[in-house]
Amino acid sequence: MAITNSEVNGTVDVLTVPAGKSYAVTSILITNVGPEASDGSEDSNFTLYAVTGAYSSNASMIVNNALLPGAETFTLDTEKIVLGAGDFIRVAQSGNNNISVVVSYLEV
Repeated sequence: MAITNSEVNGTVDVLTVPAGKSYAVTSILITNVGPEASDGSEDSNFTLYAVTGAYSSNASMIVNNALLPGAETFTLDTEKIVLGAGDFIRVAQSGNNNISVVVSYLEV
């Protein structure tokens, strides 16, 4: 098992499968690194994509513009995502704070 860590401010490809490999993504954790704020001033939003072949935002989207309050974490771990060579996981962030993304995966 392996993990990859990324800090996202804008749009970042957080995991790309190299040629000749396949990965099974076991979990994705996305954390708003800002502090908790009851007025929403530290909120960020994110969109998550699993891209195969050519990127298409609508066809690749698996989470759409989800609100992530300050100091909160979103976890995607109920389903496994199998990626082939050249496939990638992309995260787009908007809002006041960067987000931290941790992807856990296995080579298959």
